Amino acid sequence: MMSNSHAIHAEPLRLTRELKAPRQLVFEAWTQPEHLQNWMFPKQGFACEYVSVDIRAGGSSLHKMTTPSGYEMWLLTQYEVVSPPDRLVFRQYSSNTAGEIVPNTQISNWPPEIRATVTLEEVGDKTKLAFIWEPINPTAEEAEAFEAARDQHGQGWGGGLNQLELYLGNVSKQ
Repeated sequence: MMSNSHAIHAEPLRLTRELKAPRQLVFEAWTQPEHLQNWMFPKQGFACEYVSVDIRAGGSSLHKMTTPSGYEMWLLTQYEVVSPPDRLVFRQYSSNTAGEIVPNTQISNWPPEIRATVTLEEVGDKTKLAFIWEPINPTAEEAEAFEAARDQHGQGWGGGLNQLELYLGNVSKQ
């Protein structure tokens, strides 16, 4: 950690989507590995593999995202709130293959702990999704790194939500 150990506020990344799918299906897409592995990546060419899954309040999951170039990124997710069909809150960490939390090697001073909040609201036959991604108690350096990578991570999560929309369109047709 850096010498500045005082946590500061970092502006969260906020994304919204209106999805042409029932809220229950959207919730299942966020909480069932058979769905998650089909969309939890920013664009085609990436792969996502869940190696352990316990999606419930107090549970965790471990997954590997592989880029088209073959780089593997491991992520540990710890679930705080799993409230079907409208709310999911989890913390995400860079990890190794054993699920041990490790520093992010791709971005210097990256916040070690980030909370995601997903809320789902029924709007007719569609679902309004709101996504908030925010570092937990970042140092000034970590908040700066989060802000500097905002566009990159906005594209990552935004791309993931685009993949979710495509996936839900295919699942709804089946």
